[in-house]
Amino acid sequence: MKSEVRDWIENKREDIIRDVIQLVKIPSVSEKGKSNSPFGTECRRVLVKMLSLASQYGLSVENHEDYCGSAILKGKSDKEIGIFSHLDVVPEGVGWELLNPYEPMVKDGWIYGRGSADNKGPAVAALYAIRYFNDHNITLKHTLRQFYGCDEERGMEDIKYFLTKHQEPSFSLVPDAAFPVCCGEKGRIGISFLTEFSEDIINLSGGEGKNIVPKEASACMKGYEVSLHQTMDNITISKEEGVARVNATGIAGHAGKPEGTQNAIGILVGFLSACNILRKSDQRKFEFLNEIFCDIYGERLGIACEDDNFGKLTVVGTLLSMNNRTAQLYLDIRYPVSASGEKILKKLIERAAIYGFSYTLEEDNKGYYLEEDDPIVRKLTKICEEVYHRDLKSYCMGGGTYARKLTNAVGYGPGLSFQKKPCKEGHGKGHQPDECICIDNLINAIEIYIRAIEYLDEHLER
Repeated sequence: MKSEVRDWIENKREDIIRDVIQLVKIPSVSEKGKSNSPFGTECRRVLVKMLSLASQYGLSVENHEDYCGSAILKGKSDKEIGIFSHLDVVPEGVGWELLNPYEPMVKDGWIYGRGSADNKGPAVAALYAIRYFNDHNITLKHTLRQFYGCDEERGMEDIKYFLTKHQEPSFSLVPDAAFPVCCGEKGRIGISFLTEFSEDIINLSGGEGKNIVPKEASACMKGYEVSLHQTMDNITISKEEGVARVNATGIAGHAGKPEGTQNAIGILVGFLSACNILRKSDQRKFEFLNEIFCDIYGERLGIACEDDNFGKLTVVGTLLSMNNRTAQLYLDIRYPVSASGEKILKKLIERAAIYGFSYTLEEDNKGYYLEEDDPIVRKLTKICEEVYHRDLKSYCMGGGTYARKLTNAVGYGPGLSFQKKPCKEGHGKGHQPDECICIDNLINAIEIYIRAIEYLDEHLER
């Protein structure tokens, strides 16, 4: 049976690559759209394309008012096993070396392009797992539903809409993580701090998305003598007509996994503070900004916490902007589920107020945790071990997926924590330039998903 499954998948290898490339070509960054395309025309276009592929492979499809869509393989029961994927992507960002982000390339067994790994490649792998059962005329006890979202990266309004209209599946896999099983995700706080600077600071900017460690940031100021001898690594300065422009460059990455990144906004803030050239009122406010960026664990802010399952809280300033003289900084905070989001917010808001910052709270999204000795977690882990022929251990993470919006769900591949990307530091992962996915990973994932579906179909209550 295993050999027959593998042969079928291998025979579809070129089709799989073709389908991933078709989706990656569409620049589906979620944005505020109109009634007939709530997340923008490109998200609508990629949804229509994916539903067309699913229909072509013999599955029933549903378009949920362009918020999201579903591919369905009817089983003997209306009870469902879900697979939740998303088709929107983070902005392409800067620093790509190998290609245009939306002109995907296949090289040395990897597919490169924005969304190849997060989450279009995995979405195609899940689609082919469902296609396997249809191609072989296998009628499962449960109905299979693959959900295609269009707003996962921006706010998850897609799945919120879906769950107001449809009952969620009995159990769901979310192929938007790494193998073997992600059995927990940290809580997430999104909060913006606002303050007014003097007229000497003309502009502050940085970042591309709320969940991306920024690669670039800049400040424009007048009346300041920012000397070239004060420059440091990752800082460049230009002057024109009495205005100094300071640019900072860092290493981008996912805000839920900031270790190994370099935050360009933090580099900029640190440099300007150290120059000792700001007005006293501005310098005071930069002291608070420095507290945010001096470490990623919230120690200086007084909100540090950790537990054995989730590790340390992380705090990342991801978006910096300025309107007239009012600057706004967005913080992405991921905290262990054993901690209290309310207490974290209380300490943070009180700290910010001392320095003259107001705030706007955008979200306090609770995390989830499923015990690693749960029978389903153990079995799903064992399936991965059998395919990859190595010992693997379930884990928790800081990243946020649809799993946190569902009652019974786990993150399930197809990434591999032990696999190195064929790129230089700061490139290759989701949310980074030169994002890529290994084709063999997708092949293995399809086999894993087929076997996982067979197990869940047999052991879940119907």
